[in-house]
Amino acid sequence: MPRGVGVPLPLETWTSPTWNWGSARGDAHDAAAVVRAELNTDVERRREWLVALIQSTPMMRLVPWEEAKLVMALAWQLSGHRGTDACETGDGSWLDVMERMRQGVYEDTDEKSLSGGGDRALVYEMEQRLGPAGQGLMGQARQVASEATNGDEEWTHDAVRRAACAAMLLDLEFLEVGI
Repeated sequence: MPRGVGVPLPLETWTSPTWNWGSARGDAHDAAAVVRAELNTDVERRREWLVALIQSTPMMRLVPWEEAKLVMALAWQLSGHRGTDACETGDGSWLDVMERMRQGVYEDTDEKSLSGGGDRALVYEMEQRLGPAGQGLMGQARQVASEATNGDEEWTHDAVRRAACAAMLLDLEFLEVGI
C-alpha cells in the first residue's frame, strides 16, 4: 500500500518559532531535507505519495495533512525558483499562499471545528488559484466525498483539501520535477 514519507514533524509547525521556514536552520529545514530525499528519488515514488495522499481518510492517515502542507510549500518554493509560480487564473502567485502559510494564517486552532478556520481558508485560496481543470476536480471531489460519507463534514473537508493539494501539485508538475 502506498504511504507518506513519514517525516517526524513537531506538534506545532508553521506557528512555531523553531519551524523557521525559509532558513537553513530549524525544524522546517530538517523536515524538508527528509521529504526531498524521499520524494525526489523518482517519478514513481512521487506517484505513490500522491495515491497515498488521496487514499488517506480521517480514520487511516497514510499521508498526514501536515506532511502534505510541507510538500505543497516545497512545491511552491520550487515554482518560484523555476518561474512557474503564477496561478493559472491570474489571481496572484503560489508564493503568496506560501507566504501566508509561513505567517501561520492557515494554522487557526479552530480549524477542527465545522465552522471553518485556517485550513478551510487554505483550501479556498488554493481552489481560487487553480485553473478550470483543477476547479472541476475540486467540485467533483466535494460531491463524491459528500455522497460517500453521507454528508459527514470532517470526511468531506479532508477529501476536498487532499484533492486541492493533488490538483495543485499536478499543476506545478510535481510528478515531472519533484520538489
